Amino acid sequence: MEEKIRQELYEKLSMEYDSFIERVKQLTPVEIIDRSYEKVMKEEFVSMFYPENTDYDISDIKALNKSDNPLEELYQGWMDYDGGIHNALEGSIEDTIETLKKEQKNKNKSMER
Repeated sequence: MEEKIRQELYEKLSMEYDSFIERVKQLTPVEIIDRSYEKVMKEEFVSMFYPENTDYDISDIKALNKSDNPLEELYQGWMDYDGGIHNALEGSIEDTIETLKKEQKNKNKSMER
């Protein structure tokens, strides 16, 4: 029963995403570019609710399932979220820079030999 509820939500999210994509296809190229972030984020939200994913409690799934537009709700919630994407990006940038520094340091050491 729980798997069926998760499957229903996933299908609902997928259909809402497909509808969003069809609407975006009707826009001008500039408008499409302006909507690219929304497209990527909505795609991510759909992927986070594969029926096999049990990260979310069934009560959470049911609450989303009751919404007429759960994907839009998730997206708007993300847009209103205070943490935003900057923390994740900052962490990624720091890790990348550290990796580059180590690689460059090792390269310099090997060139000195």
